[in-house]
Amino acid sequence: MTGSDTMRALVYDGPHQMHVEERPRPHPGPGEACLRMAYVGICGSDLHGYTGESGRRSPGMIMGHEASGWVEEVGEGVHGLALGQPVTFNPALPCAGGCGHVAENRCTDLRLVGVTPDIQGAFADYIVVNASRVVPLAGLDLLSASMVEPLAVAVQAVQRCQVAGGDGVLVIGGGMIGQCVARAARAAGASRVIVSESVAERLELAAEAGFDVVAPADVGELIPLDVAVDAVGISPTASAAIRAVRKGGTIGFVGLGLPEVSIPLFEVVVPERSIVGSFCYTDAVFTETVRTMASGEVDLSPLLGGTVSLEEAHDAFEDLATGRRKDVKIVVAVGGDSSGGANG
Repeated sequence: MTGSDTMRALVYDGPHQMHVEERPRPHPGPGEACLRMAYVGICGSDLHGYTGESGRRSPGMIMGHEASGWVEEVGEGVHGLALGQPVTFNPALPCAGGCGHVAENRCTDLRLVGVTPDIQGAFADYIVVNASRVVPLAGLDLLSASMVEPLAVAVQAVQRCQVAGGDGVLVIGGGMIGQCVARAARAAGASRVIVSESVAERLELAAEAGFDVVAPADVGELIPLDVAVDAVGISPTASAAIRAVRKGGTIGFVGLGLPEVSIPLFEVVVPERSIVGSFCYTDAVFTETVRTMASGEVDLSPLLGGTVSLEEAHDAFEDLATGRRKDVKIVVAVGGDSSGGANG
């Protein structure tokens, strides 16, 4: 840890470049809380930003939005948060309602911590957020809490697809979001969950979790299912998802591999299949996800490939970008235990 007036921060310099530097430590204003970071997950969107693929990251910014830590300081007017309390935070920042949104994640002016360039992210010793976004952990350990955000994405997608008891569900993509969608679908009552993935290590993880697995080339051989969720988002996976569901079934898109894809429109219109998009999560879903994980109903620990220190984070990004590491999730231990312990 650095001195009281400065902090370490992992700064994005441009495609495939990052460095750790000291920056002034932020302090909370009215209605805000300063959190001392424990663990921060490397998200797929962070990785796409790091490589320059997404174009959504700007040099000089601090990324990171899947995080846990402790309340360090609170600003004027903040109540209900205790210093030293273990917490996570909801990184989605909707407007106060002026845009007319009926759900927070559909806000026209939605901003995201660590994604919107002028909002500091969590790959730093400290972060200041609006206190209304801070969520106590309800007994969940700090390491697991750094994975609440991707599970919340998955829960939102499963709810959007209206997965119900007895449904057969196909999940295309065995990365973090796909693995989380499979678990969320099972928790929602799906009787059969199948995961399709081309990376053998990720397919094995899905099988070890009790899901049926299938190679991408064999998806077309499946009996039509009730729901398919594409957690990749490219033309071949979109087409495979559409063709995998029964007439009147539902296809959910949560992966954003490409901004535009081609789909077999005939296979949507004639069988009256429904397509839904899912992005981010509502406040209620995020908070409920914390409780779900704290209860033990969903365990994400098998997905954790390892933890690295803040100084090792750049190498971890590069290893993921180049395929030297195929971990579903790597977590940066900013103030936690880089050996993988879950101190709370």
